[in-house]
Amino acid sequence: MSKNISPEPSEILELFEKRATVIKPGLERIRSALAFLGNPGLKTPRIVIAGTNGKGSTSGMLWRLFAAGGVRVGLFSSPHLLEFRERITVSDRDISNDIIIAHLKTLKKCLPEVLWRDLTFFEINTILAFLIFDEQGTELNVLEVGLGGRLDCVNVYDGDVTVITSIGMDHEEFLGSEISGIAREKAGIMRSGVPIIWGGRESSEALAHDTIVKAAQEIGAPIIEYNSAVGGDDLPLPASIHGRPEFLRKNFRLAQLAMREFLFLEKGASFAKIRLQDVIKHYDDPALPSPVTLKGRFERLIISRNNISRTVLIDVCHNPHGARALARALDEMGVSTEGQPTCCLISVLEDKDAAGIWAEIKSKIKEIIRFQIPSPRTWSAEDSRVPGIMMESFASAWAEAVGRKNWADSRPWLIFGSVAAVGEVFLFWKKDGWLVEPFTH
Repeated sequence: MSKNISPEPSEILELFEKRATVIKPGLERIRSALAFLGNPGLKTPRIVIAGTNGKGSTSGMLWRLFAAGGVRVGLFSSPHLLEFRERITVSDRDISNDIIIAHLKTLKKCLPEVLWRDLTFFEINTILAFLIFDEQGTELNVLEVGLGGRLDCVNVYDGDVTVITSIGMDHEEFLGSEISGIAREKAGIMRSGVPIIWGGRESSEALAHDTIVKAAQEIGAPIIEYNSAVGGDDLPLPASIHGRPEFLRKNFRLAQLAMREFLFLEKGASFAKIRLQDVIKHYDDPALPSPVTLKGRFERLIISRNNISRTVLIDVCHNPHGARALARALDEMGVSTEGQPTCCLISVLEDKDAAGIWAEIKSKIKEIIRFQIPSPRTWSAEDSRVPGIMMESFASAWAEAVGRKNWADSRPWLIFGSVAAVGEVFLFWKKDGWLVEPFTH
């Protein structure tokens, strides 16, 4: 679904600037606020998706699958690439800033001050999503967990189907430094009798896998594991997915499995008109809306202006677990190999494991340019965890790369980092007049 790039309205900027960095674990505040508002969103079926990596693309693919089946489906995701409103998406209508601001004003007016003042940015974001989905009359909502699972706002309501895409080390300051502990936090979205689609042993360390399986057994959640006999080999793939890396094909399979499990449910009976084979035929229809969560996920593009043209591969890889998958995908897609590495532009947030990311990807990189983004969380100019020169912005890093003669004939350039960094990349290209087109060769 296309969106015009514009400055954020003052109401959203104020909300983001005052509360965005405040993280207060717990569901008591959002439960109280939702109960006061009559529990918006509670009556609409939900599919909840958690995971260290892959939850954004899986959520977007699942949303698109249902949209292809003619369902009015809502998608709540985070963070956003360019605009706050990307976080709340409805399949048949663009959610404008005016809609969001109207609900924000109503929310602030209706809630008692004692409830309003204690809500975090993400709690308000989640409540806005439920309010808008109810107003728009969505028939199903796909909800992407922001952080962890057990204490994440999305977990305030039970899912009808749940998905855990993968388990890896990330957000240790909130989820702990043990892989089994992180797995337990993700497993917090499970419910007794509710199907859980699990990304499987290959997507995690063995200890995480054992933790997920044990949690499902203890809770009484039927588990459908990706790499088991019911892992989806019998499910068809649309043409656009056939040509993607294995990790994206896997995420699509997870989305298919979640859709199939939902259609088996009593709540899914109203969607009986949906046939998976028919949905796959329509999935590649260019008229079908596409959420922002599918943008910047191992996306191959041609960037051109005047007489300059460069092929790039851009990815929102921001932790070692994701870097490992990215390295495998580079080999798989023939972009970079041990003997023929590529050139790279990278930006990592200060609180991320930059050294771990570099350790996973460095054998694929010939030359590297680092860049900062306009965020208090950007890495410092003195950061030495990754080699290469540091530029103060993507604009200066791009100019440096374009000006290097030895980069001109390189394989596709790799650009990766946080979602915020990838957002800065797309914003620069648009502002600076670069034409961005999908690579179709």
